Amino acid sequence: MTAPLLRLTDVSYTYGSYLALNQVSFDVEAGQLVVLAGRNGAGKTTLLRCIAGWNQVTQGQVDLMGTSIYQAERSMRRNLILVPDTPPFYNDLTVGEHLQFIAQVNRLANWRGTAQDLLKRFGLTASQAALPAALSRGQRYKLALCMALLVDPQLLLLDEPFGPLDPFSAHQLWDDLWARRGRGKAVLLSSHQSPLNVRPDRYLFMEGGDVVADGTPDDLMDALHAGSNSLDDLLRATIEHAERQAPAQEA
Repeated sequence: MTAPLLRLTDVSYTYGSYLALNQVSFDVEAGQLVVLAGRNGAGKTTLLRCIAGWNQVTQGQVDLMGTSIYQAERSMRRNLILVPDTPPFYNDLTVGEHLQFIAQVNRLANWRGTAQDLLKRFGLTASQAALPAALSRGQRYKLALCMALLVDPQLLLLDEPFGPLDPFSAHQLWDDLWARRGRGKAVLLSSHQSPLNVRPDRYLFMEGGDVVADGTPDDLMDALHAGSNSLDDLLRATIEHAERQAPAQEA
């Protein structure tokens, strides 16, 4: 059997004595768009950072294409990219120079046309000569998205991508992510919100460092008796279900 694109096995992570992730296990297949959701402090950002190798797991295993992310790190970095909620930039490089730098580091061929197309789609064409300090928060996040999409990794990780974006750009991003899915690439993103009338292949809901629900929007709607398969209704139903289960688990 072919290994899934991403596999987490019993992943735990602690900050000092605080258990932020508790034996999290799941797979993400190539060609899937998966949304990670949960309340503030549920562990979403920590989980994404562990998958990207930014935080080394306290326990467990993270495999990409059947290989530990801690092995062959150069190829891992080419095939797995995390865009954090507050992306870092080089203060003395312009928007255009950031894309050139990423292309050169990753030895991308014939990248300029793709870079210009990305800048146009995210409304940054007129800002190519601007430095990051001159950009709004939303524009900075768009630049980080352009850099990641230019590399086009097998697995793209996004931390709260829709928060900084205007509704038009949010839909543009969703369309781009859905197109990646159609080319066999995978996306795992954390979000409290999503563009209207769109649904991922799967939701992973987290609570207290655990994955407490995993499934398609329709399957989770039925299992949780939610009002609809929207993110808001499914998150509310997941939290209510987790709270009902908590006393029984403590007992």
